[in-house]
Amino acid sequence: MTFARRAWLVLTLAVVTGCLPPPGQQGQGGQPVDPKAEMIKMLGMMVIFFIIMWVLLIRPQQKKQREHDEMVKQLKAGDKVVANGMVGTIVSVRGNKVTVRSGDSKFEMLSYAVSEVYEDEPKGEKD
Repeated sequence: MTFARRAWLVLTLAVVTGCLPPPGQQGQGGQPVDPKAEMIKMLGMMVIFFIIMWVLLIRPQQKKQREHDEMVKQLKAGDKVVANGMVGTIVSVRGNKVTVRSGDSKFEMLSYAVSEVYEDEPKGEKD
């Protein structure tokens, strides 16, 4: 059994057993607590929490990644870019690599290292 399967099994068991109330618990008015109902309520809360995390964290990151992928596909020679904190102009694009000229230097990097294409000034240099 691989580590990932073992970790998944332990996590599943922890979630399922963590959803059950301790044995012998009494509910309101001295009535016994239904463990299945308590487990369903707990799992419902976990689903709601996952949906909230999806909407607040995962979905915006995926949207940002899609926008970055689209920007990388549209790179062309002459674009002014910010890549790894360096400002320069693209000299050539070959496959997934770009050649950038910055000052007197010319360097080659992966196109995914380009974080921004700008017209006049990079976003970080506003006064």
